[in-house]
Amino acid sequence: MELQGKWTKDPEEGYMDFGSSQLQRLYEAITDEYHQVYSECLQRYDDDEAAQREARSRGYEMLTDYKTIDGAEEFATSYTTPSYSMDLWYQTDPRTGKRVYDKGFIRISRKS
Repeated sequence: MELQGKWTKDPEEGYMDFGSSQLQRLYEAITDEYHQVYSECLQRYDDDEAAQREARSRGYEMLTDYKTIDGAEEFATSYTTPSYSMDLWYQTDPRTGKRVYDKGFIRISRKS
């Protein structure tokens, strides 16, 4: 299963709105699950790097870096859990080529 869609961010309130309620629910479930595991690891080790290593060893990771998506180099935040992988990246302004930080795209894939 793979879902794709668009997202927008309200600049004043800071919340994200997704193209469908299913994308919204999955986004929230994936990020909540990742942050819960990471927070548990951080409490255990009281060290960011050790917590990231432990979370990764359990199948949870969050990376913000450049990634090739659909043949283009995008600045993305990627979440991995044992069940899902999710990429969020920004839309670019067609005139200037600069990232637009209040809207973008999301892709969620369920692992088999």
